[in-house]
Amino acid sequence: MFWLSLFLVAIVGSVHAQQTAQTRVADELSECYRDPNLLNRNNLPPVTIQVLIDIIRKIEDNPNVNMDLRQLSAVLLHTYRQDGIEFHQPENSMSSSNVLPFAPTFHSFHRHRLLLTRLIPNNLQVLGNDTVSSVLKCTLHHMLSTTVDARVRGDETQCNQLSQYRSLRTARSARSISEDVEIMKPSALKSANRRNGHMRHFDPNNDVEFSNFGGSLSERQVVESTCPLLDGVVNTPWGAVSAGNLIAGIAAGAQPQQVNIYELVRDSTLNYRSVQQTVNSLFPATLSGDLAEAVLIQGTERGSTSISIGTAGNWNSTQATRHFMLQNRVNVEMTDPEIRGDIDGFVLGRSMTSLLGAFSSMKVSQLLDMYYSPRNGAFDPNLRACNRRQLLPQFATSENLISETLAFTAALDTNMPLRGTIVDGMEQLVTSAVTNLMTYTTNNMNDMNCATTVTQSNDFRLNTNLYIALDASWPYTAVFPAISYLIDTIEIGKFGSSITLLSAFDGSVVINTTHSPADFYAEYTLSKHQQILNGVNLETSLNNIRLRMQDQLRNESLAGYVGGNSTVLLYLINSGNLQNNVAIQEHARLLNDTVPDLRLLFASATNQYDNLWSLVRDMYNDIFTINLNQAGTNVATAMQPVLQRIQSVGRRIVNPICGSAFAEGTSGTRQFIDAVEPGYINFYALSANYFYVSDNVNRKIRISRVGAGSGSLIICSSRTNPQPRTNTTSNPDASATSCQTLGASGNVEITLVDACADYSMIGSCPPLYLSIQSNAELTPGSFASAVCTDISCRFPYNIRYQVQIEDLGCWSGAGSVTASFIFILASLYFTLNGSW
Repeated sequence: MFWLSLFLVAIVGSVHAQQTAQTRVADELSECYRDPNLLNRNNLPPVTIQVLIDIIRKIEDNPNVNMDLRQLSAVLLHTYRQDGIEFHQPENSMSSSNVLPFAPTFHSFHRHRLLLTRLIPNNLQVLGNDTVSSVLKCTLHHMLSTTVDARVRGDETQCNQLSQYRSLRTARSARSISEDVEIMKPSALKSANRRNGHMRHFDPNNDVEFSNFGGSLSERQVVESTCPLLDGVVNTPWGAVSAGNLIAGIAAGAQPQQVNIYELVRDSTLNYRSVQQTVNSLFPATLSGDLAEAVLIQGTERGSTSISIGTAGNWNSTQATRHFMLQNRVNVEMTDPEIRGDIDGFVLGRSMTSLLGAFSSMKVSQLLDMYYSPRNGAFDPNLRACNRRQLLPQFATSENLISETLAFTAALDTNMPLRGTIVDGMEQLVTSAVTNLMTYTTNNMNDMNCATTVTQSNDFRLNTNLYIALDASWPYTAVFPAISYLIDTIEIGKFGSSITLLSAFDGSVVINTTHSPADFYAEYTLSKHQQILNGVNLETSLNNIRLRMQDQLRNESLAGYVGGNSTVLLYLINSGNLQNNVAIQEHARLLNDTVPDLRLLFASATNQYDNLWSLVRDMYNDIFTINLNQAGTNVATAMQPVLQRIQSVGRRIVNPICGSAFAEGTSGTRQFIDAVEPGYINFYALSANYFYVSDNVNRKIRISRVGAGSGSLIICSSRTNPQPRTNTTSNPDASATSCQTLGASGNVEITLVDACADYSMIGSCPPLYLSIQSNAELTPGSFASAVCTDISCRFPYNIRYQVQIEDLGCWSGAGSVTASFIFILASLYFTLNGSW
């Protein structure tokens, strides 16, 4: 009976796992094509590498999922990837509730089926349909599944110039996903960047919609769009990447197999016998798979003797990347995103033995996070996406790639329906494809290289709790890209920043605090935006937000919270002529005094300086005028000053005794653990509220190492520079900055005795600014050790340290008699005059 039960479980698991290899849409993916809300990509998060990592991390953190990297990388493919799904218009133009007009019929499905059934085992493990929400499941499915939507949209006379689509489309009546495509007039298209897969924004007033899909054509019909949409793509700073090929390479490399090609041949007949008898599963999962498709399709359909490799394209938007548009419909078997995904997957697959040797418990999300990182890479600074052009010839020789591709092409030829039969010359076609791949990768894929990446990236990670008080009178198409820009640049994520969306009208919560960019995007849709009350009421919102922040401080005090993310409250204001009075100023003062580690910022569409300067700590640096147009064309330019101000706010160090009431009491000795990457800096700020009076107490901060790690830590402190560092060229006041080096043992102490002796008010006494920098460097060509293996570590090579506080106090000006008296008089005045 036991063996019978085991046998039945195996059968059920196998059937479940192979659903995505069948010639029908898998049952658990069908809702992505049945539900109109899920079919409309505007209701799904943008397809970026950050969102991909975030969703995978959610799966890894699910208590019902207990899989290592080898298992999960394969299960992700078997659960969420189904290549080749196309829309098929019913012949009678009448839809039926019994028929889903989508099926995996595009050419990419046939290689996909071989991968799942013969090349990448799944060990009978499955992910439940409730592992992630439907929105995130469908987002992940579309990021992993390669297909081309070639339906004619009506813009073909113009889109051959790489038509630029609107940055964000508003919701309309229920329709097919392909109806969510719009075009621009030709005069607006000339400045398109065709090479790097990035797109500028254009005036949405120029776009035209097409909804005549009664004659939509399937993949096998003659007339097709000349600029189709490529699915299965994610956006990265180093070009668009086919995520399915990327994950397939990791899965194949983690469980390497030499597969006899007769196991791949349908009906056990091989038409080309002068080929090697086995293939390494990593090759067909990545490079050889797309090369074989290009050889077979171009060789049979076009009689080509030279196989074309590479097709460029652009995103619909720089901040709402949901559609990737190809430059043309011809030769789309190995597009630019597929090449990048193939190279990245192949390189990581080839490196899996060394990577898992360095850290056997490494997760899929960690590996992706390291590889798509600007500096340290995947245990080796050479293993970075910015270095892929140099990595390809290092990891794959042309000779090896030709022999592996020739063998897999022969096998795929027996599985893929073609419009012709290659009877001779297969080896020449494969050689042409491989040669053209190497040439195209070197000469045409001008992605950002590593040198430029380093110069354009920060050497610090931002950890911020960002609260955005949103004025809903902003058009959604204008403000969504601005918020998305901040989400990307301050690194919202499990190990980084968080975001909370509030109403600027009354301070109510629109979207609860989340460290997940995917969750935020899933919630912040046009429909949600339209539910927010329009306008700004500073008196009500500041008061309610203050109460919320004070509650947060009380909760942190109960939890013994000593330090962590900085806190920034950003008002995004579109309304003009804001009201400001004594009562509003008192609410702002109370907020600033009782939540001293909060930085209050205002960014408004019109110049509101005269109305707002009295509400902020720094009138010259905390108020911004931003110009956001509805096309979202100037997001980076408009929001850059705001971003830089957020970046200048250091992580918090606090006395947990204080809470928001700031009752008298000293901290005693408390501490928290943090970590820094090699070559990076963490910045902190300690408010004067915690050391304003000396009281003959030796208040101090002490930093010491925790665990192993290469190199030393450099500890710098300043009272004038928010980001102190040893590099004097970046330090505007080097003489006011003190730095010490911390080796493998010992500690560094910073005394706070009489630190505010020269200041008569708490508000005038500057904070203590602190930085902790690692001078360690990962060595190119050798894998770094995994010294930070705790679940709290973002990267395994991070260096951990302890920040300890001693005898910090609690002082606040919030209860000053003068301020309270002014507030009472103001309240009385406005009450008597009926202004409230």
